[in-house]
Amino acid sequence: MNNQAAAVTTGDDVIFRTGVLAQAPSAYDALSEYFRDIRAFYEVISVRFAIPEYGVRLTPVAGNELHSNANSYLLSDNSSYPFYLWLPTWLGRFYIDPELVPPDCSVDDCPTDKAGLIAFIWPWLGFNDAYVKDADGPECWFGVADPRPDDPHETVRTTATSLFNYFRVERTRDDEKDGWATGTFAGREIGCNLTGRWHLRCAPMTALTSYYEVERNIIRPLGEKFAALATDAHT
Repeated sequence: MNNQAAAVTTGDDVIFRTGVLAQAPSAYDALSEYFRDIRAFYEVISVRFAIPEYGVRLTPVAGNELHSNANSYLLSDNSSYPFYLWLPTWLGRFYIDPELVPPDCSVDDCPTDKAGLIAFIWPWLGFNDAYVKDADGPECWFGVADPRPDDPHETVRTTATSLFNYFRVERTRDDEKDGWATGTFAGREIGCNLTGRWHLRCAPMTALTSYYEVERNIIRPLGEKFAALATDAHT
């Protein structure tokens, strides 16, 4: 037996561990159902945000595409993330006010300085993150950012990607009021090209099991927060 073969041998198991194999089908089924619920969750939000019930109408950035902290399968991990991921623990979607998109410009190509505020909704599994302490269970993070990229004319899609990749709540939070944490962006020391502020709230997934709970705990507070910040920005 060569050294490479020995490296993948643990006890009586060679390469594939019998305990993992026994649990894999049921684990896959459970995770598939979780992602099915994520899809339904985002679809409900899109329908509700198409109506300006809470003072603003919001439209998604990047169409049906979701941001993810694991979006490729590599035999060796050469990403900037500190440990290897096969499956996403975070997903994200971003929204802007379509009334601020210039004529003859798509939502994705809208310059960030024209869009102004960007809302975000990020479900995560609640564990195994290098920058966030494990939660009691899956959570939904949502909020509003007022990002200021070095190039104010970069597209909102580019800025949204920076928001998702460089959000560091534990090291940049500086206040909390009325249930909203607030903070700034980490800046150039981690490769982030953003300044500006963010406003964040979290809800456990267990509080989002009905249309009523999603409306009360996500859609209404996020819509009202976005509308209030937009009003403040224009006064």
